[in-house]
Amino acid sequence: MKTKTTILKKINALLGAALLFFIFIQKASAQDLHFSQFYESPLTLNPALCGQFKGSLYAEANYRTQWSSVMGSGNGYNTLGATLEFRNLLKNWTKGFISEGLSFFSDKSGDAQITTAEICFTAASGIYLNTNNTITAGLQAGWAQRSVNFSAMQWGEQYVDGTYSENAPTGESGIGSSFSYMDFAGGLCYNYSSGQVRAITNNEVKANLGVSFYHFNQPNISFYGENTPGSLLYMRTDIHGFLQFGIQHTHFSIIPAAAYYMQGPSSEIDAGAKIRYYMIQNGSVSEKSEKGGTSFDIGAYYRLNDALIFLLGLKLKSYTVGFNYDINISQLHVVSSGRGALEISLKYIY
Repeated sequence: MKTKTTILKKINALLGAALLFFIFIQKASAQDLHFSQFYESPLTLNPALCGQFKGSLYAEANYRTQWSSVMGSGNGYNTLGATLEFRNLLKNWTKGFISEGLSFFSDKSGDAQITTAEICFTAASGIYLNTNNTITAGLQAGWAQRSVNFSAMQWGEQYVDGTYSENAPTGESGIGSSFSYMDFAGGLCYNYSSGQVRAITNNEVKANLGVSFYHFNQPNISFYGENTPGSLLYMRTDIHGFLQFGIQHTHFSIIPAAAYYMQGPSSEIDAGAKIRYYMIQNGSVSEKSEKGGTSFDIGAYYRLNDALIFLLGLKLKSYTVGFNYDINISQLHVVSSGRGALEISLKYIY
């Protein structure tokens, strides 16, 4: 008991110090797509999260729709993501694991239908430091395509004597409607796990702390094909962590989590917590949430200066479904009336 308490205090201090550091950094909105349920889209958060589950196969789909209240029906921001991971390809390696993953996302925004689609291959290797501690490194390579619907756009040159004419020339030359590029990412992650969920003790403790770097090759994303500093995609740095600990002699666990994103001049922080209730039968839950039993999540996150996020989750054996709604509290709420984003995730572990 004393050892667990000491470890828990150290983990809490580490996450608390990181969170305080983030709060004192100037915040804005990050450029890349992101999900409010950031740990439910692991390969867009950190390639080193690939294979960090109990089982042999992990599949998850995510959908997010945002700003329809501002942009009009059909012109909002819509994001679709999918992840497929395979764990421990080298079954006879007892000192660690090697896993691979395939992920895809498509993001479409605005009446100009600006679209980014990307497919990525991820490989990660974890080393068991001891029974409770693991260090993981991951690399990701992707192919992306960006496109825009120019027929839905209006240009200043198309206004003749103050009247818009769709047949007037746009005045834009050397511009293309789509292009593609290679995209690379890498990351590191530390994991701690001990205890188990039981009706008597419920002494499980889990922790995760990671850092990742996306677009470190800084691809050119100009529709004009220019190669200038303003046309390169900024590298994005993610720092994330969570802590899960059981409340002894109860069926409850507390799961605080935080993620910090920094990309060029922009940054963002999400932080909050969930409460998980386990429907424990026969004294324990088999392998906890990954393989058996039923659990229910409820929680709230805060995206600094942007949104309040309310989450619900339900796990039934190998399946988990999550819902969240973002209530907009930024200056845009005057137009959005607080209506932000709806997000759904569906996960299966075999």
